[in-house]
Amino acid sequence: MERIRRFIRELSDNRWLEQTELRSWDITRSYYKLPGEYENTAPYPEGKGLASFPSKQGTTYFFRTRLELPEGWPSEPFGLVFASGGEGLLRVNGVSYQGLDRNHTYVTLDPAVIGETPELEIELFDPVPEPVDPLNQQAVINPPITSVTSLLVRPNHAVLSLMYTVTVVRDSLVLLPQEDFRRVRLMEVLYRAMDRFVNLDAAAIRDGRDVAEIEAALRADVQEVGGNAEGLEHMVGQSHIDIAWLWPVRETVRKASRTFSTVDRLMEEYPEYRYTQSQPQLFAFLKENDPELFERVKARIVEGRWELVGGMWVEPDLNLPSGESLIRQMLYGQRFYQEEFGRMSNIEWLPDTFGYCASLPQILKHGKVDYFMTTKLGWNDTNLFPYDLFHWVGIDGTPILSYLNHGVNEHTLPKDVHDHWQSYREKALHPEQMLLYGHGDGGGGVTREMLEYIDRSDLMVGQPASRYSTAAKFFESIEQAGPVLPTWRGDLYLELHRGTYTTHARNKRSNRKAEVLYREAELWNTLAGPNMDAADRTEVTQQLHDGWKLILLNQFHDIIPGSAITETYETSDKEYGEIFAKGEHALNEGLNTLVSDIDTSGKEGTPYVVFNSLGWSRSAVVHIEAEQGEGALAAYDEHGTRLETDAVEGGISVRVPDVPALGYKTVWVKPEAAVNADSAGIQSFGDTWETSAYLVRFNERGEITSLLDKAAGREVVKQGERANRFYFFHDRPTLWDAWDIDTRYEQQPAGEAELLEKRLVLAGRTKDVLRFNWKIGQSEITQDMIFYHHDRRIDFKTHVHWNEAHKLLKVGFPVDVVTDKATYEIPFGSLERATHRNTSWEQAQYEVCGHRFVDVSEHGYGVSLLNDCKYGYDVQGSTIRLSLLRAPKWPDVTADLGEHDFTYSLLPHQGGWRESHTVRQAAELNVDMPVRQAESGAQGSRPSTGSLISLSGGHVVLDTVKPSEDGSGVILRFYESTGGREQIELTWPGAITEAYLSNALEEPAHPLQLQEGKLQLSFAPYEIKTVLLKQVD
Repeated sequence: MERIRRFIRELSDNRWLEQTELRSWDITRSYYKLPGEYENTAPYPEGKGLASFPSKQGTTYFFRTRLELPEGWPSEPFGLVFASGGEGLLRVNGVSYQGLDRNHTYVTLDPAVIGETPELEIELFDPVPEPVDPLNQQAVINPPITSVTSLLVRPNHAVLSLMYTVTVVRDSLVLLPQEDFRRVRLMEVLYRAMDRFVNLDAAAIRDGRDVAEIEAALRADVQEVGGNAEGLEHMVGQSHIDIAWLWPVRETVRKASRTFSTVDRLMEEYPEYRYTQSQPQLFAFLKENDPELFERVKARIVEGRWELVGGMWVEPDLNLPSGESLIRQMLYGQRFYQEEFGRMSNIEWLPDTFGYCASLPQILKHGKVDYFMTTKLGWNDTNLFPYDLFHWVGIDGTPILSYLNHGVNEHTLPKDVHDHWQSYREKALHPEQMLLYGHGDGGGGVTREMLEYIDRSDLMVGQPASRYSTAAKFFESIEQAGPVLPTWRGDLYLELHRGTYTTHARNKRSNRKAEVLYREAELWNTLAGPNMDAADRTEVTQQLHDGWKLILLNQFHDIIPGSAITETYETSDKEYGEIFAKGEHALNEGLNTLVSDIDTSGKEGTPYVVFNSLGWSRSAVVHIEAEQGEGALAAYDEHGTRLETDAVEGGISVRVPDVPALGYKTVWVKPEAAVNADSAGIQSFGDTWETSAYLVRFNERGEITSLLDKAAGREVVKQGERANRFYFFHDRPTLWDAWDIDTRYEQQPAGEAELLEKRLVLAGRTKDVLRFNWKIGQSEITQDMIFYHHDRRIDFKTHVHWNEAHKLLKVGFPVDVVTDKATYEIPFGSLERATHRNTSWEQAQYEVCGHRFVDVSEHGYGVSLLNDCKYGYDVQGSTIRLSLLRAPKWPDVTADLGEHDFTYSLLPHQGGWRESHTVRQAAELNVDMPVRQAESGAQGSRPSTGSLISLSGGHVVLDTVKPSEDGSGVILRFYESTGGREQIELTWPGAITEAYLSNALEEPAHPLQLQEGKLQLSFAPYEIKTVLLKQVD
């Protein structure tokens, strides 16, 4: 075998007919700030020599020259070799031509196409290294550039072709068993080819004709030995490009141009080559920043050689975003594909996302997606996921054909084909598989070597056939064959990266708050629309559209999980500032328009309108910003009934009862002679606190040792246990610091919380507020425990100054409930998981993802734990724990340091979580009732209290009210929230002339019957329905 290796080296040594160093570069250096913006541009001072090229990582270099062919070279295609270890883009005559990186160092230049004296520019970036993981010394970015190779070459195509053929045959024979006679024969034919080549002189090698004959004979001999085995590999060229990770989003803009220009260049040279790319956001970057290349890509798509997959705007995290966010990912992604390229994708492409919620099959089908592909489940740390090709069935019963690819960024050598085929477990059911080849991120995608090896797949003796293909052809082959495939039900839980539910908590909070804000803004603007100026309505719609795209961008699977570098979160914070500014402006426009049309006449005092966007009547304590003056303030409803009111900092707290569903209620605030009795300030309390609903006992640490539910006559806290207990652990994962939670964290406690102070803040008419202050580690926790006088929910409004390294903070509630399962909210539904650790599958789920609540219930009673921005849970037995904060140091050394605000809430309830409306309670915790001051004495056309939409039903949630994207009507999105069946009735505040069942893409499908202007809908368990109302007055 050493002889063959030497033979390949000899061929490599003869691959150039001519070569000469290209030294005529004019070199400058600069700092890349934003697409098209560079700072501190200066000449590169080290001169023209490139063998030694001292570089500072983070620097962008520009190499510019007007190229002239060396004297004596024919005017025919030649090559540029440019090797640096950095990431570069070659522009020829000002046009993006090809990426240059560690995998792409050769470019074909044809004078007939680019001219005899083209202008060349190489924009070369020396990537910034992320900080090294202090625990595991983990780093990914390559060392800095130290030298640059710059050559002009004339390739010896015959020698290169023979070299590729010999490589494929050599690599194929070593995969055959030692006793296989084909192995011996393949070695013999290689030796014959080698012997013939050795006999050639230099002139014959340069001439190439004899070399081509040697290759032709070798090919014929190999085909006589044998051919491919049974089976087919669909070879799908691709590049997995992270929108952000160890680089900021602004760098991804350049990565897209580098990779896409390389794809286009290779398509010029290899006519059978097909390429597949996901993420409309990448194409949007290209359209804005490299429009000429965008048009070339567009032509390739029209040509049918460039396949669009992944209809979501980015490849998002699939645990953390809300159900509506996932719908918007498809709405904006698929619409972009359709508007720009005239087609959509029916394949959801999510190779690298950290787990997949159990409601996703229905959500995908709602966006016209028929197939699902991932690779990530192959990363499981405990159990081997059992299938590669299967039907995944969601919580509502929707199936989707799914494929688990073993790896991504693969190669095309015989060993790659062999190993990939061997790993495929459904080959007996469907003897075709997909292999995803091409380097990801900064690697530039597919290489010419990969394509050369595919072109020689018929020489891979003993391996399945490999063919240029697409993802669509692969999935279509399955549909046509119709094999009976296995089924997986429930979520696709990734047994890894469990810390991503918690890391970078502020970013997750911003996402949750933005999702809520944009729901509110869209709903109220839609309802206010008929009264708004057309220009204002257009402006608001555009602002919400732009804001949504930023929300979706920041849901990328290395941003919202918390696994990117510092700059990513600095940028994300700024973008959330923009998101909130747009959303709040839109919300104010809608609410102010509605307020201006509400009748406030005939009452004394200053009117304030309280809005309720939820689909049920709601009572809550709201804050009204009003100046106290010398006396106290009182609030009254439209009947003159005095409402319960407390004086608080910055205004008053008012309990406003029975605010109509999807409506509003006006209250009037006026001064009164009596001073409000409140307990603000310095009062202390002992070890107990009693309200109308609960009797609470505390220990010396401020933890709850007893919580008596008076109405139920039972204890909530398990005997001998402590509730609202902070658990503080060392958290030192063996790899992937920001991603993972140390499997042994429970064996590594880091201390207990020390109570510094407790005091009574308010014992008022609406609520009682007890304040606790703890020290834990190097951090401090301040918490207001809020007991509402008319609500069973107990809020724990918390502020943490967090100053830790490699720590994990949880809060726990051991409740006296007997159950072997817990229910977690997930996007558009809920999912039950075991509370025991009987099997390795359950043991691996020691940290799981949920949204606004988790519940444990026995027959007749239960306890829900709600939150306003947290996602990581563990439930063991009947102890519920919520993960609050982590403190990883890689890849962002600053992750989670600083100030944090969040609220979690305890909700003991009689009956199960369905009967006690935990979903509603969780929504109410997350969705405030906004208050706007109205004009006194205004005679508006709307009554002082009313519903804008009439909706019946118990468990169906009206989650979205928005204008349709094409402006032709209104979109309503519902989902059944408890796993039951229900019929609802809706009355819209205007004439409905047409109503259609629709989908995530807002396409009208089946017309709906209207009965006296009312719409009736029936729902199956966890069903999502989108309705399009047209010609709405």
